[in-house]
Amino acid sequence: MDSYARISLSSSFHLSVCYCKRSRDESLTRSLARAVLYQLCLLLLYPGIHLAISAQSTSSAAQQQPEDVVRVNTELVQTDVMVFDRRGRFVDGLKPEQFVLTLNGEAKPISFFDKVGSASGSQTLRAAANKPGPVGEEMGKTTPGRVIFFFIDDVHLSSESLARARQTLLHFVENRLNDDDRVAIVSTSGQIGFLQQLTDNLSVLREAISRLNYKQNPEAYAGSTRISEYVASQVADAGNKRLFAYLMESVKLEYGMGLGALRGDHGNDSAGQAMRLLHSRVSQINAQSKVATSNTLAVFQSLIDSSANVPGRKLVFFFSDGFVTDPRGSGALSELHDATKLAARSGAVVYSVDMRGSFIESTIDASNNDYVDMTSRHGGVELGEVMEPRQPLNLLADETGGRTIVRSSDLDKDLIQAVAETSEYYLLAWRPTNDIERSGKARLQVSIAGQPDLRVRLRRAYYVPAAAAATKAAAPEVSPEAQLLRALGSAQPVGSLPAYLSVGYARNADGTLALQVSMQSTRAAFNFDNATKSIVDVIGAAIDDRGLIYTFKQVLTVTPVSGNEIDLPVIWHQKLTVQPGLYQVRLAVRERATGRTGSAMQWIDVPKAAPALLNMSSVFLGERRDSNGARQATEPQSIPVEADHSFARSSVLRFQMYLYDAVSTEGKIDVWVDARLSRAGQPVLIISPNKVPATVKDLSQLPYWSEIGLAQLPPGSYMLEISATDRISGAVAAQRVRFSVE
Repeated sequence: MDSYARISLSSSFHLSVCYCKRSRDESLTRSLARAVLYQLCLLLLYPGIHLAISAQSTSSAAQQQPEDVVRVNTELVQTDVMVFDRRGRFVDGLKPEQFVLTLNGEAKPISFFDKVGSASGSQTLRAAANKPGPVGEEMGKTTPGRVIFFFIDDVHLSSESLARARQTLLHFVENRLNDDDRVAIVSTSGQIGFLQQLTDNLSVLREAISRLNYKQNPEAYAGSTRISEYVASQVADAGNKRLFAYLMESVKLEYGMGLGALRGDHGNDSAGQAMRLLHSRVSQINAQSKVATSNTLAVFQSLIDSSANVPGRKLVFFFSDGFVTDPRGSGALSELHDATKLAARSGAVVYSVDMRGSFIESTIDASNNDYVDMTSRHGGVELGEVMEPRQPLNLLADETGGRTIVRSSDLDKDLIQAVAETSEYYLLAWRPTNDIERSGKARLQVSIAGQPDLRVRLRRAYYVPAAAAATKAAAPEVSPEAQLLRALGSAQPVGSLPAYLSVGYARNADGTLALQVSMQSTRAAFNFDNATKSIVDVIGAAIDDRGLIYTFKQVLTVTPVSGNEIDLPVIWHQKLTVQPGLYQVRLAVRERATGRTGSAMQWIDVPKAAPALLNMSSVFLGERRDSNGARQATEPQSIPVEADHSFARSSVLRFQMYLYDAVSTEGKIDVWVDARLSRAGQPVLIISPNKVPATVKDLSQLPYWSEIGLAQLPPGSYMLEISATDRISGAVAAQRVRFSVE
């Protein structure tokens, strides 16, 4: 990388790439291609929830944040606590000495205290863990952005509940997300597939919601004797003989099985046939219920377990109509408790949402009228069918510090309240002193001294980190190809070698669509000890949500620089001709000398061109520098597209794109572009409309660029929204892109 090569896409729109050596084959070798396909197909076929923790934004993902859950040898245990007043408002300004923490009634000293004001965890808890002594000062440091999982228990949702869930999710995604929020939508059945990943990409979330279809598998029985999962469990697991006698009379009456049916006389021959039929149905329904419940809890545990790799506190919404977990008939209750323990380790708070509506629906069904019985044998069944399936939802919420949302007439309002409740909390840390406390079985309580009117909410389950082993076994040797593939398929970006990725789409000269993949690394991160260069292997893949995979391989030669050029990043590019669709682009790099790897990933939606209407390419960002590479605002020049989307305040940001299919009248166009800059959803800068100059012969493909001085902006994350209007046709095209100012 000892020089730059300027590639002019038009007279006024430029990209810059670093020299790189391609592998001898333009594509991967056959063996490596098969390995890439195998690795990525595993991700497609078994997204399991490990894909649910993939970070969308490479710039934010590359910044390693402290975890909300601590794992240290000193067994420092953390407890996250929310304190509310009588009106349900978070109580701010509390001091560590006001908190009373007890285990089995015995008061424990608080070893560390912190107030967390967003989805981040404590910035200093790791350091404090190894420093026994007085309580630390309240830090109040936060990291913007919330991490929210929506777990859709689609095998336990009626068609009405599923429709309600889809509507609620779509409204939340469209209207309730902040710029730095990341959301994942996960289902029990896995029907969302590859899209079950944390992302801030609205196209991914919309597509994930659209894939939610009815998956409940109720008993296909057309008769009038209704047997629910709760009733089947009562008969098969709880041995409810009175309820069984009621069902027997209902079956005999339904099939006209002779005299004595109404008197409860089951001694005749027809009773044997009714009993066999009833036993068969009850066994089938009960077995099917247990399988569905086991699958739900297994997938949910996988989600919670994998979320431990995501920094900060996680909010999990569990959408379900509920399910039966009779401890006498299955291990579901134990699995539920295991899930809450995983939540304590992962820093996840669960808000269960009973989707069965704002009221208890009438159980009268003209097609399946229950047998009318004036005795008490059927008494309480209706109430049990409402309350019993809700018990596991209550347990998940209570033991993780959340709550259960029931009979909601405004789910959107309830979700917003849950997000608000969990966005601020106090972090307390304490040390267990005996085996019972270390086992996690001690009863943990927290109160506010002298203020009994304040309501304290905390997770009942807590996690005690295990002491690290004194010695570690030597890791087995892994081939360079396997290391690259491991980095490529990693759920979280690998950061031992910095890697950044920015992907946009543009139109080729022949009308096909291409992904413009810009990749970047920090030059100072490479190893130049006793060497004049560093060789870096690069592999990448663009994965379509339908399963198509486009791959590429490169070999880079990076050379050191000195003086003012020391800040020059390593930038290179790749172009992939693709079909319209939703893609996740993945990148992995490996330095041969040290074996260090890095990875990045990004979603991009490549839309079909709207015929005879204005279309826009992606927006590409660059930064003006002087001839020595210093970050200064000088005269306009060809600039490289930078993949990390992080720019210095002393520089000028250039945004550039293509506009397609503008309508021309007598060889003239009338297209105007305006831009809006916002931060945390609030407008910061509005750029007045500018007319696009017709500087090229082919008016169907118009290049455009403009610039924004960054000195006026404070450091932080920003959203740039570009809108183009064809005043002849009235068509409008828009794009947006995020960047940060250092």
